[in-house]
Amino acid sequence: MMKAAFEEVLRCQQLTPLFQPIVDIQNKCVIGYEALIRGPQNSHLYTPYVLFKIARELKRERELEQLCCRLQLAEFSRLGLEGWLFLNLSPQLFIDLSRLDDSDKPWCFPALAPSQPQVVIELSEQELSQDYEQLRIAAERCRRQNVRFAIDDLGEGYASLRLWSELQPEYVKLDRYFTQHLHRHPFKQALLQAVSQVALKNGTSVIAEGVEQKVQLEVLQKLGVSHAQGYYFGHPLANPERNVDHCW
Repeated sequence: MMKAAFEEVLRCQQLTPLFQPIVDIQNKCVIGYEALIRGPQNSHLYTPYVLFKIARELKRERELEQLCCRLQLAEFSRLGLEGWLFLNLSPQLFIDLSRLDDSDKPWCFPALAPSQPQVVIELSEQELSQDYEQLRIAAERCRRQNVRFAIDDLGEGYASLRLWSELQPEYVKLDRYFTQHLHRHPFKQALLQAVSQVALKNGTSVIAEGVEQKVQLEVLQKLGVSHAQGYYFGHPLANPERNVDHCW
């Protein structure tokens, strides 16, 4: 039953892209949106966790991931959203896509299709390929096409720190653990300040995830964190928040 439902999702493209704003909290403006995905409403396949779990079981994860990216790129352009589109890609798919001929990948790399948005590829250590050399080569190819990079969930483990060192991404996204009750945790504040200083020296922007309250925002600003994302600025929506003036 679940297999048939999943195959129908792919065949009929029953996926809805959602977008959540990413904000420059020092200059108080939206710089782009992270693209997320949802399956059919009121179904077992609504959440991305279940969607990708079934895809892995059926060995269709690659197909699902590519479909998500195509739909997210198309909807971002259709809505006329401005700024950078943050796309989540598995490291292995990212490496494989970077090897394709230009004619095979116009949907993913914007320099090959000028009408498409500027893309930031988010990579995480989940299921991380240990072939850092191939990741570096892939990143070099994509940077020549104006693609940027973000390391997702920094702080969850050693691999994300190594990935930061190896790829020198334009953005690092701090795991939401570090923003929870931030105003009551001096040690978390010290860690975030240290990360921000290292990032600044290396030309990297820090994005704090999970910001839900103004008090968190105020602490992040004082610590020198440059960017943030979370419900305080806007929920993931099919037609997302475009103005965050009310947040200040």
